[in-house]
Amino acid sequence: MAETRSPTAPFVLLTQDHCPSCERLKLMLARPLKGQFDAQIEVVHRQQQPRAFAALTESSGVRSTPALIHRSTGRVLLNTGGLGQVRGFLLEQD
Repeated sequence: MAETRSPTAPFVLLTQDHCPSCERLKLMLARPLKGQFDAQIEVVHRQQQPRAFAALTESSGVRSTPALIHRSTGRVLLNTGGLGQVRGFLLEQD
């Protein structure tokens, strides 16, 4: 998944260095989900975009990565280990 800065994407993925769960989620989005949600997810990386990351964690209350945030509702998915949970979260927000 390409790291993007598009503020128009309905979802944000918070990620950071040295985060095995973050890498698993990125692989899940790229492989089993075949990138179908890539255009809908802005990736905000803690070390590469510290201000944006801090602002999003402050506004959402997120304290761990990875996290998926739905911009318009503010809903957060922290349990990103299962394909069903991730797909369901991304689809139910449409």
